[in-house]
Amino acid sequence: MLRVSALCALCVLAPLADALELKPLSIYQSGFPAGTEIVSVQASSMRVIVSNSSQGLVDILALDPDKGLSRVARHQLLGEGAGEMTAVAFHPGEDWFAVCVRASDGLSNGRVEFRAAGDGKLLGSVKVGVWPDSLAFSPNGEFVVAANEGEGYVRDGEGLRSGEGSISLIDLRQGLAQARHSLIGLPDLAGVDGATQAAHQRLLERVIDGEELKIPFGTGPEHIEPEYVVFSPDGARAYVSLQENNAIAVVDVLQGRLQQVFGLGTVRHAADLADDGRYAPSAELFALREPDGIAVSADGRYLLSADEGDSDPKASKTKAGLPTGGGRTVSVFDAFSGKLLGDTGSQLDDMAAKAGVYPDQRSPNKGSEPEGVVSFDAFGKRLAVAALERADALALIDLDRPAQPQVLQVLGVEEGAGRGVLAPEGLAHVEHGGRHFLVSAQEKSGNVALFELLE
Repeated sequence: MLRVSALCALCVLAPLADALELKPLSIYQSGFPAGTEIVSVQASSMRVIVSNSSQGLVDILALDPDKGLSRVARHQLLGEGAGEMTAVAFHPGEDWFAVCVRASDGLSNGRVEFRAAGDGKLLGSVKVGVWPDSLAFSPNGEFVVAANEGEGYVRDGEGLRSGEGSISLIDLRQGLAQARHSLIGLPDLAGVDGATQAAHQRLLERVIDGEELKIPFGTGPEHIEPEYVVFSPDGARAYVSLQENNAIAVVDVLQGRLQQVFGLGTVRHAADLADDGRYAPSAELFALREPDGIAVSADGRYLLSADEGDSDPKASKTKAGLPTGGGRTVSVFDAFSGKLLGDTGSQLDDMAAKAGVYPDQRSPNKGSEPEGVVSFDAFGKRLAVAALERADALALIDLDRPAQPQVLQVLGVEEGAGRGVLAPEGLAHVEHGGRHFLVSAQEKSGNVALFELLE
């Protein structure tokens, strides 16, 4: 059932004085209890596409600045046994979109499909690497880059075998019928400064044949896990987060090659590491950043990372002197050199606690867990918004001083925020007529929320 409703007044949490603020506008309810995962906005048509991985379908929504979100189409793309849809992206100007589809087993190549927005018809398909998990169009729509996570494991005799992580570059300059694919391999990251190393003693948690296993994490291609893709504003470079590897891969798009890989280092800041029913940041968090979502500032100068974390053991179980996984921060890097400029420290959890949405039960693990991030300029300021998966909230961040990013506001995405049952995942920004909108897909509620940034 399709409904557009106003957000509960209880979800509107007060911003800091004299600050910009995000205002909830409406919620689109998909009719499914979960699965609304990735969102992409086509600014020229003010349409939103949202994937539902559990149903194998996409919804296309109209974004009306005054009326909110309403569904204009629903396309069933995948049937049973046809793989899993992991990501979706609208072409920036044409009436079609792209989806990532991972194969049903852990070692086979996935594909990127191109489909018509009007009826979902398949227009083309390109075989890519193993387990594609994210994709993005270049700003002019001439290229697609997909992050092939390769994280599927299968039993191989007494041991385990995994696909290799890689990056797919698809050249669309000659049209869909002549799409050209290049697979960009990734090097062993042993010795890469700031990247995850064997000495960090991190583990991967994977379920194989119904059994939950802890797998020692190495540095070779079979342990490299590309997660998220974003382009520079000029389209010359694509940045790919290597989440568990605590690194960023940079692709020279026109040359079709890997330009560099830089590590992201560690964070140290005050944190709450105890599940005791209250927020008390009395411990020091020492952690690898391990970002999921990344973003590039509107001027192309800065790369932002949402430092979610994805490796084990959790913070409360990590050995003394070793970093845990997940910085609980949004970090700012020089987009050209990879140099760290600053991060939010404990502010995300501090402000979530102040807003009443801090998930204390997650304190021993990864806190509010920043999942995704977008960056844009508005009202004369450089800004970012991060999705806090476990706090069920969004965080508005001032980036005018990149070395000291300031969290201005945290607010719940809908009723029930702070209990970890909504899980904002996909996040998109769009500007229309001088107004700025944020769209957030809640993976665990089946909803999509619309917000406006106000002065």
